[in-house]
Amino acid sequence: MTVSAMDEAEILIVDDTPANLDLLTGMLKDRFRVRAAMSGRRALATARTYAIDLVLLDVDMPEMNGYEVCRELKADAATREVPVIFVSALDAAIDKVTAFEVGGADYITKPFQVAEVMARIEYQLRFARLKRDLERKNEELGRMAAELQDANRQLAVANVRLRALSYVDGLTGVANRRRFDEALDDACADASEHGEPVSLVLIDLDHFKKLNDSQGHQDGDEALRAVAALLAEQTESRGGLAARFGGEEFAWLLPGVELEAAKAEAETLRVKVREARIRHDGAESGIVTASLGVSAGVTTPPALVAAADAALYRAKSGGRDRVEAEPM
Repeated sequence: MTVSAMDEAEILIVDDTPANLDLLTGMLKDRFRVRAAMSGRRALATARTYAIDLVLLDVDMPEMNGYEVCRELKADAATREVPVIFVSALDAAIDKVTAFEVGGADYITKPFQVAEVMARIEYQLRFARLKRDLERKNEELGRMAAELQDANRQLAVANVRLRALSYVDGLTGVANRRRFDEALDDACADASEHGEPVSLVLIDLDHFKKLNDSQGHQDGDEALRAVAALLAEQTESRGGLAARFGGEEFAWLLPGVELEAAKAEAETLRVKVREARIRHDGAESGIVTASLGVSAGVTTPPALVAAADAALYRAKSGGRDRVEAEPM
């Protein structure tokens, strides 16, 4: 506590003897702001009314002694942190022990030395100020810790959302190639462990370059979104992972599905694309159609993709708008 802060401290002197009040007031008034009370009740009322920084409290008082006053001060949340220094003619050990038991911070026996009283007061005021500062800093650290915890929670949520976004194709809303590659690796690993096949359907929009050339890329993007929506809808009911494989190609991963079942699902999707009648001015049919290649087995990711791609090539070279399968 600085000298200026010390001078602003407000001290309550409690003593039922006017001479003692005058003596202590005279000692302290040049250094501190001083208030006086001649009874315990008056002292409690004063301490609860004003911002008292320290209490000098006599023990032996009528009606309510100093120990009782101290107990009430310490029982009140508004005054419990105010340091209490007992000033008493009682010098027995039991008196001092009782003073500390009821919450006293110090005990000065009468007659006292001015320098000693001043030193003890200044020490208690500094200690109280340091304690308050420490409590404020601890509260601030607590708030900072809570804010940091909240920020970490928000960051974790943001990271989850960001990770989810990093797996989504921005144009079509289905999974992107990165997510597909990870899912394909996991599906093939599971298939190898459990001996169950994994199926892959590759979907290519027929004559897509002609659609972009004849109608523009905006219509091409709309066509991709429309087919992706059909694929996502069927995936939701059948299971698996729908993804944009690249350009005008999509992939549909079906773990645990046999080749014939996957081929049937591919055929259903092919029909849905045709029945959607998405405009395609560059095609003879005038609508968007799709060629699909299917493969299935317990194998590695490159082998599964290569087989589905070979089946897709046969579907396209065989006239498009058809499904071909490649056994493994």
